[in-house]
Amino acid sequence: MSCITFITGGARSGKSNLALKLAGERGNKIAFIATATAKDEEMKKRIEIHKDNRPLDWSTIEEPLDIASAIRSVLDHDLIIIDCITLLVTNLMFSDESADENTVVKGIKEMISAIREFNGAVIIVSNEVGMGIVPDNKLSRDFRDYAGRANQMIVEAADEFYVCFSGMPLRLK
Repeated sequence: MSCITFITGGARSGKSNLALKLAGERGNKIAFIATATAKDEEMKKRIEIHKDNRPLDWSTIEEPLDIASAIRSVLDHDLIIIDCITLLVTNLMFSDESADENTVVKGIKEMISAIREFNGAVIIVSNEVGMGIVPDNKLSRDFRDYAGRANQMIVEAADEFYVCFSGMPLRLK
């Protein structure tokens, strides 16, 4: 049976660092599922920095959409990090012209189902995007709403829940 740790917070709040620290303390054979895609030079640099912060003996799976399949591909590991849900939400939103909140909910449900098949620990990282102003356009409001829904679904399934503020984690569950 899996143990799910969910970590959220704002940009540069220490979420990924906490995930790496917890993984190093809890896992031996670790898989990192990355949802980011490098569509420009700045994002390529960000991805490289994240890669450089991970131990070389960790497995890395770059999968922007089908997280359930990525999880099933590393069932021989004892810990999985999934980073980041908000990028996954973005990827799902733009996966095809008919994508909507149901597309995101389906992807998150499939991910949670695959996690329940995994016999180890899973650490999930996501941004908290609902604490700022109401966005001025529909696409941004939809993203905020879909990400909020995804985060709620994950925290409900989680055994542990952390929020990071300015590098300081606060355990809420």
